[in-house]
Amino acid sequence: MSQQARVQRYIAYKNIFLMGSENPDTAALYNKTFAYIDDLESLLYSPVSLRFHIGEYDTPNTLDTTKFRVASSHLHAEVRRSNFDQMISDAVQWSLVKGKAMIKLKWGANGLVPLIVQPELMGVLQENRNVIDSDMEAFVHVTYITPYQFNRLIWDRGERERAILLKKAKKYMRPPKGDEPGEAQAMKQVIIGGLYPFQPAGANPSGNASRGLVEWMASPQPELSPNLVQNIMRLDELWVWNDDQNDWATFQMIGDDMLITNEDFVTNSLAYNPATGRKFDALKGHHPFVEFCPNKLDNYFWGRSEIINIALLQEALNSRINGINFMLRLQENPPKKFRGVAGVNQNVLAKLSKPGGHWNDSNQNANVENMSPEISESLWLSLHEYERMFDEMAGLPPIAKGRGESGVRSQGHAETLVRMFSPRFKDRALIIERNVETGGGLALDLCRAHLPDKMTAWVSPQDAGMEADKDTNVINLPPVQGQVPVRFTFADLPENIRVTIDSHSSSPAFAMEARGLAFDLLKVGALDPEQLIDHVDAPNPEELIAGIERRAAQRAAQLAQHPEEAAKMGKKKR
Repeated sequence: MSQQARVQRYIAYKNIFLMGSENPDTAALYNKTFAYIDDLESLLYSPVSLRFHIGEYDTPNTLDTTKFRVASSHLHAEVRRSNFDQMISDAVQWSLVKGKAMIKLKWGANGLVPLIVQPELMGVLQENRNVIDSDMEAFVHVTYITPYQFNRLIWDRGERERAILLKKAKKYMRPPKGDEPGEAQAMKQVIIGGLYPFQPAGANPSGNASRGLVEWMASPQPELSPNLVQNIMRLDELWVWNDDQNDWATFQMIGDDMLITNEDFVTNSLAYNPATGRKFDALKGHHPFVEFCPNKLDNYFWGRSEIINIALLQEALNSRINGINFMLRLQENPPKKFRGVAGVNQNVLAKLSKPGGHWNDSNQNANVENMSPEISESLWLSLHEYERMFDEMAGLPPIAKGRGESGVRSQGHAETLVRMFSPRFKDRALIIERNVETGGGLALDLCRAHLPDKMTAWVSPQDAGMEADKDTNVINLPPVQGQVPVRFTFADLPENIRVTIDSHSSSPAFAMEARGLAFDLLKVGALDPEQLIDHVDAPNPEELIAGIERRAAQRAAQLAQHPEEAAKMGKKKR
């Protein structure tokens, strides 16, 4: 019900973010809002050092710990391959702009398939709840598909049934007429990307093309051919909580009478495998949407936009810059005051404005005076004060941007200042971190359900126990002499595992503190070198850990050959 009002708000937020003004025709000369959002998003989340950690709630044994480390490495590789980690960055950015954004994470033919979902095309049953869970009861995702995508949706139907459905779908192959609240605007925002109605390829929606003008200041708009636009269909994907199955039920519909899924039985499309007709237990109770909402509001699902905090500041900054530019222009070409002159025409003014220009008047007392305005230093100070207000609103002192600050006496003082400003970000960074963990957990469950590839954990024969691989045709040599392989898949991992962000690696706000803590724990013996490598952003961690284990095995072999050296080392430790 709130879609129409939200779409209008999102249009204004997007324009202020991209152009520094609600009206694209009056774009800001200095768009501080874009820099503000970009800095804030970079502090809340960074894909550069993101590391997932797979572990149990209980204390795992050596074999399980090795399995979890290998599985974490493979999960991270799958996340990077699908560009899921980078897409999280985009979702965080748009959640700051609009209040909330989502990523729809599903499994495709080549692995994970993430897709950003803007809030314009989402609707929930109870907007007074903050998250999508079983108590939300129902929500809907609206998207627009081509006939080719529709054909892929019904691939498991018989040839005759597919032909009937395709023929029936033709009456829905049309652009929206705007008869439903917000429908046309929502589609133009997400699919077309602009603020104007559908146009043929190459046409300028504002009519400037006829005058030879180009709208280069507005946000770019993809150009779709008229044939493609005419064949687009609206797909409503409804998710309803099913108490009987304790799971979500998915209904995909086109129009009012075309139910694509769940015609014969009710099921969760994320957990259901149409090729086998079975459900994946790992995905039961899950939906594919990962929410990102850094500014949560109590009793309101869509959150609060960061643009609200700075929109008026941006308008004030625009007015100040435009005013200063106007005064500078007056100084450059000031108005002229004529005294004792019988009359002045345009030709006289043109002569005076040219280099070497002159003018004669019959009156000996005639005089021309430039009326240049004076620009005081306080005018420029007010401009810098507006910039300081932006930084204050974001909680970004100069030291947070790598710039010097007056009164800083030493490195320790600077580190103290960094710790003092960072708590403002840590609260929201933790919220984003929980969202990223939810996405990582869903990615792990999708891998458990769909990825049959075997992974190898190399451990000692004592740690491997009965799980040691008995296959003698193993081609790969062990990284450490004496180790044996244990082969497993994601589905073989225990059910009580969880996915967390290792050492708060998703946010630069925690980076230095987490890194320093890891090395402090190493100094007191709470971490060993292998665990330290797991908790810092080390290059090629698997090879580093294998090198540590190889050197440890070599030292153990040397001590076994020379027991007198082992006795001496034991005396030194005592």
